[in-house]
Amino acid sequence: MRSSTWKSGKPSHAKANGVHYTPPELARFLAEVTVEALSEKEGSIHVLDPACGDGGLLRAFSEAMPVSLRCRLILTGYETDAAALAKAKRDLSTVGVQEVILREQDFLSVEGVDPGNECGHRSLFDLEEPVGERFDAAIANPPYVRTQVLGAKKAQHLAERFRLTGRVDLYHAFALAMANVLNPGGVLGLLTSNRFLTVKSGASLRHLLRSEFALEAIYDLGDTKLFAAAVLPVVVVAKKQRTRTSPDCLFDRVYESRNGASADEPHSTYSTILRALQDRSCNGIVRTPKGLYSVERGVLAVAVDEAWSLSTPAVDGWLQTIHANRECSFSDLGKVRVGIKTTADEVFLRDDWDSLPDTIRPEQALLRRLLTHYEADRWFVDSRRKLKRVLYPHLVKGGRRMPIELDDYPLAAAYLKSHEARLKSRKYVIDSGRKWYEIWVPQNPEDWKRNKIVYPDISEEPRFFLDTSGAIVNGDCYWITLNEGVEPEWLLLMLAVANSTFITRYYDAVYHNKLYSGRRRFMTQYVSGFPLPSLKGACGSKIVRLVSRLVDGGKADPAIEKQLDQLVWKAFGLEEKVTTLVPARMLIASSPGSKTLQALREF
Repeated sequence: MRSSTWKSGKPSHAKANGVHYTPPELARFLAEVTVEALSEKEGSIHVLDPACGDGGLLRAFSEAMPVSLRCRLILTGYETDAAALAKAKRDLSTVGVQEVILREQDFLSVEGVDPGNECGHRSLFDLEEPVGERFDAAIANPPYVRTQVLGAKKAQHLAERFRLTGRVDLYHAFALAMANVLNPGGVLGLLTSNRFLTVKSGASLRHLLRSEFALEAIYDLGDTKLFAAAVLPVVVVAKKQRTRTSPDCLFDRVYESRNGASADEPHSTYSTILRALQDRSCNGIVRTPKGLYSVERGVLAVAVDEAWSLSTPAVDGWLQTIHANRECSFSDLGKVRVGIKTTADEVFLRDDWDSLPDTIRPEQALLRRLLTHYEADRWFVDSRRKLKRVLYPHLVKGGRRMPIELDDYPLAAAYLKSHEARLKSRKYVIDSGRKWYEIWVPQNPEDWKRNKIVYPDISEEPRFFLDTSGAIVNGDCYWITLNEGVEPEWLLLMLAVANSTFITRYYDAVYHNKLYSGRRRFMTQYVSGFPLPSLKGACGSKIVRLVSRLVDGGKADPAIEKQLDQLVWKAFGLEEKVTTLVPARMLIASSPGSKTLQALREF
């Protein structure tokens, strides 16, 4: 997500370079909340947009300023797209400011915008290392491009210059650069993806904003579809200062209303959802011409893992009750990891292996059952479903994962060699010292035999199920196995908590990483932090027995599911009106009893 093109040595296009111009309505909102945070000063007011595109944000900033102050504005923009820059010059020539300075240059290439020393990024309070041009405000919708997309050489250069590590996006470099050219007390108005609020890869940006800025306001704009691109935006307003003197950072969140609210019910009405956000008296469900939205108001809360979320007295009290009744988290007892990633699914994943000629049909020992998000349902998998199978060319020798020897499997070798060109095109596999026919992320082959909980990466509601078949899990899902020595009953308690309405509420309070249509991301980071109540308590013991009955039954049982849901809430010391989540499927039933629990104990 960004406001201009960023050159990477490849043909410029929107997807590769993060080109998503800021819609006028959103540009106006960003400008207005940034201007509101400005402090009074004498003389000229210097404003920067480091990726100005056609000048939309700079124009919006000038229009948001009081008319009496516009004549003191000096607007500076950087842009690498000559056509966009020409349009910016035309559009900004009539705004009535003191001066407009537009440079056809990559802002990140400007000397002095990088950290500049070995102890951390350059601080504006360290005047021994002047950075040259400084600004009173920066307003930006910088490029939203992962460094991997830029090419290895460019990505490595940026990572070294700006000290970026891990899965870092290009906008992190822009945020660092802007921090280094803002005057003390200068205001940052940043529009970017809301992913940075909670994901691990956003930790560096969260640290920068907390350590070098006083955070004023955060507006999580969620699935409001203000952008044509599938990016959920957030606006951050912050002041450049080392010692925090401002009150708690405001945190507002708005998402499409999906809680069953009727359009016929009376709600406050606004011309746009952004206007509703700017009315501080507005809270709850609001109506706009584009539909109903839920507006939540609170302050910034920082979780243990440094994820950022919205805090209110009600939510804080709710979480305190959970903490008082929490015995441990999922990560204390088990390992959560993603499924296999072949990076060549068309070669390794098929449902028609038996139709291949005998001469290239891989040996059955290498064709393993595969669980994908299509099979993911609550509690168990429909036994009637025909699963895809994956050609899994890995085994364990001497306690180590190894690729198979092709000579030992001549049919698989013939099949793989028929796709040799495609597989060898995965240069990163070979460069890492792997065989050309290996799966990129195979996980540990021995672990597939273990009983596990499987669930899809993306789902509107929880869809966790138990697998005891030894199947392999695809990369569109995650899976959980218990650590050695952990009582097997914990896996059933995990399953109940993960499928409860309680965990949906907990997820939304602590992580709230939602996509369009209310779909949630159940990443390792989040699920690892899910809380667990006592296993030995009255609720925990009953939950385990009921989950065992439900899974053994092999079919939907709304009564048991409702009882389980109520027990999970009660185990955490909470009461809640239960909304029963019943899967829309009826499966073949097996004989009742406690076969699942017995199998777990015997494993």
